[in-house]
Amino acid sequence: MTRRIVIIFAVLLCVAVGLGIYAWHLRRKVTAEEQRLNQQAQTEAPPANGPTSTITLYRKQITIPLPAERSEQARAVLRALFGTYLQSGSPHPIGAGADIREVYLLNDGSAVVDTNQTFADTHPSGVLAEELTVASMVATINANDAHIGQVKIIVNGNERETLAGHADLRRFYPAANMVQLAKELQ
Repeated sequence: MTRRIVIIFAVLLCVAVGLGIYAWHLRRKVTAEEQRLNQQAQTEAPPANGPTSTITLYRKQITIPLPAERSEQARAVLRALFGTYLQSGSPHPIGAGADIREVYLLNDGSAVVDTNQTFADTHPSGVLAEELTVASMVATINANDAHIGQVKIIVNGNERETLAGHADLRRFYPAANMVQLAKELQ
């Protein structure tokens, strides 16, 4: 009887190990597919319609097509900023698949930037990295639309406490303060 129990236990152990390996393999496959789809969505975003304009990003100027509507212009500008951060060798990398879902402009000169979940979930943690991202986003949006005096960042349509554990996302960031901070962080 004991020999039979040992054999059953050994068989069950082998099955459990096999299922664990199979689950690990499936998880890697799903993660790789999610990353591929996020990158594909980022690269296949439709180009903005409109005349090309020179815009100011956090550290440089580039020329991109801009749509006519102000909130769409702000979105295109921030997507261009994220595009520079997503390039290999970027001094300030962010997670692959990070994107701007929407920019809402309020009548009081405020903007609410809605990022995707991937932006927050894959953002490198650390006070400096998170503050630099927030400061560069606010400074960039303000440099291209001086009427925007403060910016709030939300994630996937919802308020979030922090970006990746440090930068407070529950408040509006005044553009004047963030422009100064962006200069100091350069």
